[in-house]
Amino acid sequence: MKRFALVALLVLSACASSPSMSPGDAENAIRRANSEFAANARSGNAQSVVNNFYAPDAVVMAPNFPALRGRDAILQFWTGFLATGAVDAALTSTNVTQPSADLAIETGRYDLSLRPPSGQAIKDAGKYIVIWKKSNGRWWAAEDIFNSDLPK
Repeated sequence: MKRFALVALLVLSACASSPSMSPGDAENAIRRANSEFAANARSGNAQSVVNNFYAPDAVVMAPNFPALRGRDAILQFWTGFLATGAVDAALTSTNVTQPSADLAIETGRYDLSLRPPSGQAIKDAGKYIVIWKKSNGRWWAAEDIFNSDLPK
């Protein structure tokens, strides 16, 4: 009986000391972040895209680029991309898994339209996976990889 009481006490103390996780915490925050990302991309604001979405040590793995590490490299990428024309982007989460209080994995789809200053709009659609980490009460994209579904 003493052993059972000791095990029960250890389990209760472990639960009490673990960070709290509310169901849907990550999913709701990620959906909001995706909406803000798309709005900032539409406005051509690369700085806001990076500062409001990516962790300081984030890694972006974009097609046809080496891995971009850190906000400075990611800012260079998005500044160049958004300078090519008017962007309309939509990010749609298809699954968010939250294995712990400070880690989430999102898979989803993107739809993109890029209108250069002259010429026709370029359309793209594809998929992505983002590993999210929670820091100081906020969810940040830590690892971001995406690629097109369209043939070259």
